[in-house]
Amino acid sequence: MSHMQHVVLVKFPRNLTEAEVSWIGQLLARWPAEIGGIESQHWGFDVSGRSRGYQWGLVMEFASEEAEAHYHPHPLHQDFAQWVAKQGGEVLAFDFSLSDGP
Repeated sequence: MSHMQHVVLVKFPRNLTEAEVSWIGQLLARWPAEIGGIESQHWGFDVSGRSRGYQWGLVMEFASEEAEAHYHPHPLHQDFAQWVAKQGGEVLAFDFSLSDGP
């Protein structure tokens, strides 16, 4: 069983409001307990200026490929994905298996 890394970058056409940022934080805080299989989760806004216009990033580690497969159609994830789409967000996602060694 292989751990999976899920990386998401989002380019929004405008700056998010404080209320939107708060809502995102509250929603993401629910994911590990309510979706399950999430071993770690980190998110934030670009501070480097080297992101080619992507302002927001999310990095998640899943316990297995099955756990990641369960996450994608989950209603909490779909609520967020639909909200991002309604905001005109451009999403770049990258998923890979984590190696246990060389």
